[in-house]
Amino acid sequence: MCNKIIDGMKKESKRPRNAMILCYLFAALMPLVHYLMNNDKFSDIDILLIFLWCFILGTIGLYGWMYALKYRVEFDNEKVYLKTLFRKIELNICDVKKYTCNRYRKSVFYQFNLFIKDKKVLINTRYKDEFEKVLKDNKIEQIIK
Repeated sequence: MCNKIIDGMKKESKRPRNAMILCYLFAALMPLVHYLMNNDKFSDIDILLIFLWCFILGTIGLYGWMYALKYRVEFDNEKVYLKTLFRKIELNICDVKKYTCNRYRKSVFYQFNLFIKDKKVLINTRYKDEFEKVLKDNKIEQIIK
């Protein structure tokens, strides 16, 4: 079997994108509305804290959106290619000693921890059966917790 399976998280990037837009919009509008309405309901420090809080939440949403857009897993019988926002990993299936598989919360993704000599690589994919078949074909032991 030489089929190459490609998996990503582009569909899952919509929620962080929408949260980012909403938080940045609220962060920009809150001081503007306070200035234009000239309302004494909130002090300047309260407005600054609301702005910072919304800006931080928007930045976290931006990070989640970019990470989900850039995440990509490709695997076949011999190699696994993992591309994330900050790093690219290429590893041979024959180098993997053991692995674990858990479902990630209530999502469609499964998390595989691949144990190589001195490090652990985390791979998220929705193709659980295909990836387990590749690992079992190479006689890699599964650790059950």
